[in-house]
This record gives sequence, C-alpha cells and structure tokens, in this order.
Amino acid sequence: MKPRELPLSALRAFAAAAQWTSLGRAADELGVTHGAISRQIGKLEQWLGQDLFSRQGRQLVLTPTGELLASRIGHSLTEMISACSDIAGTGKRHVVTIEAPTTFAMYWLLPRLKEFEARAPDTEISLATRMTNQSYDGPLGDIVITRDRGLDRRLQSFEKFVLMNEDMRLLATPSFRETADIRSARDVLRHQMIGTVTRPSDWPNWLNSAGLRGEHVRFRHLFDHLFVALHCARDGIGTIVAPHNLFQNDVGGPIFYPVLPEIGFPGLAYYVHYRSTSRAGSIAKVVELLLGCRSRGL
Repeated sequence: MKPRELPLSALRAFAAAAQWTSLGRAADELGVTHGAISRQIGKLEQWLGQDLFSRQGRQLVLTPTGELLASRIGHSLTEMISACSDIAGTGKRHVVTIEAPTTFAMYWLLPRLKEFEARAPDTEISLATRMTNQSYDGPLGDIVITRDRGLDRRLQSFEKFVLMNEDMRLLATPSFRETADIRSARDVLRHQMIGTVTRPSDWPNWLNSAGLRGEHVRFRHLFDHLFVALHCARDGIGTIVAPHNLFQNDVGGPIFYPVLPEIGFPGLAYYVHYRSTSRAGSIAKVVELLLGCRSRGL
C-alpha cells in the first residue's frame, strides 16, 4: 500500500470518534460538522471493506475491527503530533499535562512541581485531578498517574512503571501526637478515629497489624474521600490511617507524623502511565523526573 493512498483525513476523523465514541464530540474536537465526521468514517469503512462502528441503541460502539484500528493508529497519530510539536516548538515552552488522583496530586505532586519546572525550564506542567476509580471518557493526559493499575482500558496501550508503594501508617498532627498520650494500639481507640468511605479497609488492616483483629471501628468522623478526611486530621481532631510516604517531603516541614510508627502495612502502588511513543521531548523529561523521585525514594 502506497502512503498517498491512505485516507488521512478519514483516519483522523475515525480516531477522534473512537476516542469519544461520539460523532458530535469528535466533530467539536476537529472543528467540523457532525455530517462531515460521518461521511469521513463512511469513506474509511468503504475503503477498508469493514464496519468500524455499530449502534447499540443511541450508543456508538466500536466493532472488533474498529477497536484494533483505533489501538494501532492512536499511537501513530500521537507520534506524528509529537514530532510536529517538537519541530514547531523549538525554543518555546511545552505544556505537559499530568493527570493524578486528587490526594496524591495535593500532597505529593504539587510540592514537587517547582522543582520539576526548575529542572525542565522549557516545560510547563499542567495538573489535572480525578478521584480514584472515577470513570472518565475525556481525553487522557500526557502522563496519567493511577492508584493501582487504573481501570481505564485506554491505559493498556501505555508504557507504565511503579512510582511508589503506599506505606500505610497511623498519622496525626504533631500537636495531637504530643497531647494524646498514645502508648499502645489500644490507646488509639480512646481517641477520635477519622475514616473514609472510599478506603474502608484501611482501619481494619491497621488494627489487624496492631494485634487488634476484629476490634470494632467507631468513627467519629467519616468522609467520602481521603483528601477531605486529611483536612479534618490537619485540624488536630484525631488520627487517620493514610500513606505516610505521601507526606515525608512536605515543603515547610511534615504535616503529619506517624503514631506508633512500628505498626503499619503495605498499601497499593501508584503507577505512572505514558505513551510508548513519548520517548523524546518534554513528556520524556517529566517521566525522567518522576523516575528520579522513585530512585531517590521520594
């Protein structure tokens, strides 16, 4: 097959429609009409002799052939865009979008952004957050950080590595730790315990590690997400089970200290996902910075 025979406009329209599973949203992204997207996809299907989409009610769904094509051309289009951007943007600042869970972004990533941008002065980092396990059908960031491997099937085509593993400990503010007089795991039960709905096993796992298996957890404060619960803990109200290593390098001094630091358990891993075509340029620089943090145990 000769390169000039490839229907590049149709492939671009298909890639956008496959990403959004919506002709309307693909049209918005490319700045054309709904009908133009439909015609381009029809042209591509005729050229291939294969159906790429099917309809399930009002939902646009990729056929197996469509899924295969989307996975293959997505990488190629990304590489072409990256190559053009690197050439066109020589001497300019490049924007790299990092997508990360909210708690991780607030307590681990944000304090390091200044250092990252100092080490990569031609790169501007844009940070987007989402809740762990939150479903999301929008475009993915250049780099996606997930707690555990991530549920988004689009990440299967990305390169990935483990950035860090959660070191789960009982945490409190310095002022609370000084006044609470906690000398044993059972002393913890006399104070206010802060929990989260999204991480229901953290407290039972800590109590099991402390030799208090089966002890009933009596929450005085229960929140929907960890970053909200951490704000409560920062006010010195009580103790919380959370990843200690998210807070070990806080600018201006640690926010939380471990209570009974000898008691803990391993949590989940945080993964960094990035496209395999992003081996050069600004994205690669940020990936190298993240790898540097991993090697230094930060």
